[in-house]
Amino acid sequence: MEELSFEHIAIMGNLFYEDSNKKIYLTPEEPHTYHSNQWIYKQLPNIEEWRRDVQRQQQFHQAHQCTHLAFTFPANHHLDNDWKQILNKEGYQLGVLELYVIESAELARWQTKSDVQIQIVDKDNLEDYLTIYKHFALPFGHRFADESVKRTRIHIQQQYDNVVRLLAYYQNQPAGILDMIVSDEIVEIDGFGVLENYQHQGIGSTLQAYVGQYADTRPVILVADGEDTARDMYLKQGYIYKGFCYQVVKENIK
Repeated sequence: MEELSFEHIAIMGNLFYEDSNKKIYLTPEEPHTYHSNQWIYKQLPNIEEWRRDVQRQQQFHQAHQCTHLAFTFPANHHLDNDWKQILNKEGYQLGVLELYVIESAELARWQTKSDVQIQIVDKDNLEDYLTIYKHFALPFGHRFADESVKRTRIHIQQQYDNVVRLLAYYQNQPAGILDMIVSDEIVEIDGFGVLENYQHQGIGSTLQAYVGQYADTRPVILVADGEDTARDMYLKQGYIYKGFCYQVVKENIK
């Protein structure tokens, strides 16, 4: 398996600026989408450098109606207690993202359920997909959910991106979704969720088996919340842990 890293993860946003230390994503048409409006560090800054970047990002974001600050730190760099105390004091939410990889052939061998049907999303099943999509987006706020649904609807209707969106029906009822971000080298799993009432019915494993078949010989990657119970599930299922990174967000900036 090729050595994969966070560099292979797709960022859905406009790359506004890049230098040897960082990438700046700024997407004015989606001001409430954190990952589309963030700074990704290649090198770990010191605290004073970061404070200067905070001021610059705040100016950028306020000029484009973004009401948050967001930074992703380099992969596999721990933030010490000084960092964590400052971030907590200044009102940032600190999260850990973890990268997992699995061979497509292994996924393709997973057992599937005959009463689970997988469809690629198109104009005919678009509304079923978006209903589930919004359900999983709402915990991040109504503004984000509405913005994200609007963007996704346009992307599907106009076939705008390299995302293949899957919709799972369980006994003819829409039950789960999964996005495949497809490139020549890899397939990335994103936007993966099964509605609570339909969990433990083999829907998630059937969706992932479909990904394995679709990916053919390409490896499959995904990013999981390091504090999410799903991480244990991925390890048990055969995914290989490839590293972590810290991500911080501050909401409702003035």
